[in-house]
Amino acid sequence: MRYLVMTHVSPEEVLRQARQYYAAHTLLQVADESADSIRFEGDIGAAEIRVDREHGHTNVHAVTDRVVGLDVTDITQRFLYTLEHV
Repeated sequence: MRYLVMTHVSPEEVLRQARQYYAAHTLLQVADESADSIRFEGDIGAAEIRVDREHGHTNVHAVTDRVVGLDVTDITQRFLYTLEHV
């Protein structure tokens, strides 16, 4: 699944919050990380959070390898709901 959320939170803060959220709510591990993205992987699937700054807000792109169910997609949606939306 693919998601896009716009927020006033800085890109660096979004990635910091993603790391904390996934660590607190899943057993997923950080599989890859760069200045503008973080990828988590584990038994329930994989999720990538990518950020960019445009027109005074942060675009948060989230991609998971599952469609529905009690897995990484649900966790990712819950994380996105924690961000202050534009």
